[in-house]
Amino acid sequence: MRSIRSFTRLALASAALSLLAVPAANAQTVKEIRMLEAGGDSGEAVQAAYIEPFQKKTGIRVVRENPTSLGKLKAMVASKNITTPIVLVPRSWLVQAKTENLLEPLDWAAIAPQPITAEAKDSHAIGWSYFSNVMAWRSDVKAPKTWADFWNVADFPGKRSLIDDPSVMLPVALLADGVPMDKLFPLDIDRAFRSLAKIRPHVSVWWTAGSQPPQLLQDKEVAYAMTYSGRVYGKPGISMTYNQGILDLSYFGVPRGATPEQKMAAMQFFHELTVPENQVVAMARIPYSGASANLDKVLAADKAALYPTTAGNAKLQFMNDIEGWKVIAPKVEKRWQQFKLGM
Repeated sequence: MRSIRSFTRLALASAALSLLAVPAANAQTVKEIRMLEAGGDSGEAVQAAYIEPFQKKTGIRVVRENPTSLGKLKAMVASKNITTPIVLVPRSWLVQAKTENLLEPLDWAAIAPQPITAEAKDSHAIGWSYFSNVMAWRSDVKAPKTWADFWNVADFPGKRSLIDDPSVMLPVALLADGVPMDKLFPLDIDRAFRSLAKIRPHVSVWWTAGSQPPQLLQDKEVAYAMTYSGRVYGKPGISMTYNQGILDLSYFGVPRGATPEQKMAAMQFFHELTVPENQVVAMARIPYSGASANLDKVLAADKAALYPTTAGNAKLQFMNDIEGWKVIAPKVEKRWQQFKLGM
């Protein structure tokens, strides 16, 4: 790990480059810009890590609103009244937002990004925060290594909790049934539901809110659970692994119809999302990875293994096929409801 002095020099140099890279055009024509974000710890992380340096550099005030939703984005675009020019766009509905022409194309030259991962650099959105769906368990029970272990109730006894989301559960069920990660897509739907039928009697809660699985584990209502990695990060009495996790990414975009001045201000803000030192500030507040390609260089060595994309954790996981899911979703959603009812 580099010395404090060398790290300080790096941070100062990066900040200087950041100031040079942010375009000044139209900066004074916008005094305030609003954003739709997730709220809670995520919103506070955005405030500390990205909004504050942006406001200092540009003088443009950022006002946060939450929560974000696809419905709010659609309503803004339909009304042609873009009140919040920066909108959080989860990857799960990015494809739909682009298909329905709800987002402005980004001006990557104006953003002038520092190095970021390939999937973070989308034509219509910028990826900024990675998170993972992972398996977790009470620290007093036998530790699973794979989803096949998770499904193995004979050797790993105890109640389970899984997410009420077929887009997540079908690939996980295939992993449990022996399908390699690089052979998951296109999904074998019938095989996935046969695998799910095996674990269903042992699932006491199909959760819908991210706060549920860690609470179920802490209250000892279940022994094993799928959960968002950040929800169990550092929780006493809970262990987890990134192995065979589902890596996901949140984006920010600009609603179609934003004025040129609003869009330029958004591009300036998006630059701040690419600065690795800013990302480290966000990661100290909420345990999800930024999208910098250089995070391992600026994170303390004893912290890197805790995040979804650093210290080799990304290689242990896979990303969902959201393009393919859009095609099969209507059929699978109906079958999923029947499955939960035991039909």
